[in-house]
Amino acid sequence: METVDMLINEIESEVLKAKRATFSNTDIVINRQVMLDLVTRLRASYPIVLKEAEQIKKERDDILEKAEAYANKTMDAAEEKARAMMSDTEVLKKAAAEADAMRAEAEENYRKMDYQARSLAFNILDSAEKTIKDGLNTIADRKRKLIEG
Repeated sequence: METVDMLINEIESEVLKAKRATFSNTDIVINRQVMLDLVTRLRASYPIVLKEAEQIKKERDDILEKAEAYANKTMDAAEEKARAMMSDTEVLKKAAAEADAMRAEAEENYRKMDYQARSLAFNILDSAEKTIKDGLNTIADRKRKLIEG
């Protein structure tokens, strides 16, 4: 059974082995009957490919439909279980509230520590900058004194 790929390869082969047309770098001379035969065979093969593609698409749609149904069923079961667990205990609500409070406190501590670390780093860099500037001024001053003699 011929496949579309096989026929396309034959067409490509015919084009590649064709001679160049006189006075042209791009035009070629090709056997008309061979090409028409290849096109006819391609057309005859093409409907089979379409049928195969339709079957593959149908199978894909069926798989997607089953997967979606399974996902919905799983999600519904998980949501129901979560609702049951949430309604069964007040402790969970208290724990969530305490966790939120602890998270807020931790974030506040983080912001304070981050600010302090940035301030300390800024002060160190500022001091280093001043020391370097003083050193550069001293070097420039001594160079000037050397030149003045």
